[in-house]
Amino acid sequence: MGVAGMWYPYWYRYPYMGYGMPYPPPFYPPYPPTPEDELRMLEEYKRELERELEYLKEELEGVRARIEELRKSIGKPSK
Repeated sequence: MGVAGMWYPYWYRYPYMGYGMPYPPPFYPPYPPTPEDELRMLEEYKRELERELEYLKEELEGVRARIEELRKSIGKPSK
């Protein structure tokens, strides 16, 4: 194996550095979108953000509960 476990042909003097485009560029919709399409996209994005916000609220409550549990176990007063 070559440098840092990377494979490269035996005749290649230097290790492959990974340059190049490993994936195609993202798709960009034609601009400008129609007002109906833009409204639909924004509503979908809003729903995604609301779901993420609910998840983050639940995660925060779990973290707060764990902090309190750890403070009680080491005898440190809660803030």
